[in-house]
Amino acid sequence: MGEAKRRKQSGAPVSAEHRRMAVRIDARFKQFEAQGMQEAEIFAAMSESLPDFHHLIVATSPSAMDTLCSEFAGFYRFAKIIETIAAGIAAGKVDVPGGKTVNEEHRIAAAIDQRVRQLEATGITGAALLEPMVGHMLDLQRLWSTTSDETLASLCRKYPGLYRYGVLMEAAVVAQAKQPANAYSHLPELPDSLKAVVSKLLSIGTTLEGGLQSIIDATGQRDLWMEIELLEEHYQNWTAHWTSLPDALRATPIPEESRLLMMQLFEAMAQRINHLRGQIAEKRGR
Repeated sequence: MGEAKRRKQSGAPVSAEHRRMAVRIDARFKQFEAQGMQEAEIFAAMSESLPDFHHLIVATSPSAMDTLCSEFAGFYRFAKIIETIAAGIAAGKVDVPGGKTVNEEHRIAAAIDQRVRQLEATGITGAALLEPMVGHMLDLQRLWSTTSDETLASLCRKYPGLYRYGVLMEAAVVAQAKQPANAYSHLPELPDSLKAVVSKLLSIGTTLEGGLQSIIDATGQRDLWMEIELLEEHYQNWTAHWTSLPDALRATPIPEESRLLMMQLFEAMAQRINHLRGQIAEKRGR
């Protein structure tokens, strides 16, 4: 009999590893919930959490799962969603999830909307939004280029921040097109290998900025240690990618101007992230 099976049958207490898994799931659920996402959208967005949840189901006892559900409300609600979907599939009332396009569109739109509202609440509005929103440019381009006009209009109605950001970006593109040339128009497109590095760094940094601001906004309203722990993992991941960027840039045959541009872009993002982390540390120290 395997060790995991023996633990499950014996009703052993929750291990530190299993508690960390539950904490990650709980924090991610609450983060998406705070963005105003519906349960179906949250389930689609949390596909990366399914292996951890499956491991907990297999490796822990029912009493241990009950303990985790009683301690972590987000983990409990995620478990109930999975239970409902599984029951529906078994009864033939729910089709096995296949397409995630619509849910993914809503996830992206909700994330952009939340970040725009966060920045506006701090006094950053209009064209000043473009620099701190740079991490969302690829997602916005994806929505603008892959969704139908009807779907895009629906998303803009549901997520006003998405609409405001889209209008700003369109205006910026039009203004740039009217210029005979700009300081970077002569630079070649980045190679695919470097695009992947830049895209990953933007994605992690964007998630981190939005999450840190959410913690700042919620400080004093509830216990935030789970969210802080999760974002600390994101920060370590961001730092690892950020510190490896100079080597990736040097290893790629691109103009020196392109290297400087990439470094300036992410140095600004690093400053914003460190500033937000400093605000959290200051609030927690009070």
